[in-house]
Amino acid sequence: MEGRKGKRSVVMAVLCTVVTVSNVGAAGQDLNCLIQPHVVITITTPVGGLLETVQVDRGDLVEEGQILATLDTRVERASGAVQHAQAELSNRRLADLELQRTSMEVALRTIKSPVNGVVVERFMHPGEFPKQEKILKIAQIDPLRVEVYAPVAMIGKVVVGMTAYVMPEPPLTGEYRAKVTVVDRVADAASGTFGVRLELPNGGLKLPAGLKCTVRFGKGKG
Repeated sequence: MEGRKGKRSVVMAVLCTVVTVSNVGAAGQDLNCLIQPHVVITITTPVGGLLETVQVDRGDLVEEGQILATLDTRVERASGAVQHAQAELSNRRLADLELQRTSMEVALRTIKSPVNGVVVERFMHPGEFPKQEKILKIAQIDPLRVEVYAPVAMIGKVVVGMTAYVMPEPPLTGEYRAKVTVVDRVADAASGTFGVRLELPNGGLKLPAGLKCTVRFGKGKG
């Protein structure tokens, strides 16, 4: 009987140790991560034409709806004016439709930013003739996206909506609160990890993208 009790005590001690280690992994372990833009968008044009202006350059901050570049619209405007005048003589409704068509053709040649962000690269300059080629590349950096690879021992302990604390690499300091938005349902057997994505608010654009970091799930250092 004493031998059985002794074995039972050892088993219970091992189980307690496993539970303790698992809890530390879920809430207290620092994992490596990478801070990335929320999205990177390549700006092109849906129509061909002479590039008349490019109003931004690398490093410029842009707002959603801001005009980034324009194509030459002189031909479209002149053609539209003639067709509108001809239609107006015979049919007012047709004239209105011609005016709308011209406005849409001009709008297609006015390239606007789809997001608030920063210009990462500029590929073309006024005088070039883009035809669905890249003109600009824009990165949205508020919010930021944080990619983490967690050990499989943490499966079930990291869930969507959970709070995490991100600490960027030096020389930057501080601890930034983020939220889990994606937890991969397929683990990588070779590395024994699964992917986790966080959303990190970046008001004032204090943090640049492209930084290495560490992350802790659950409670922060404070």
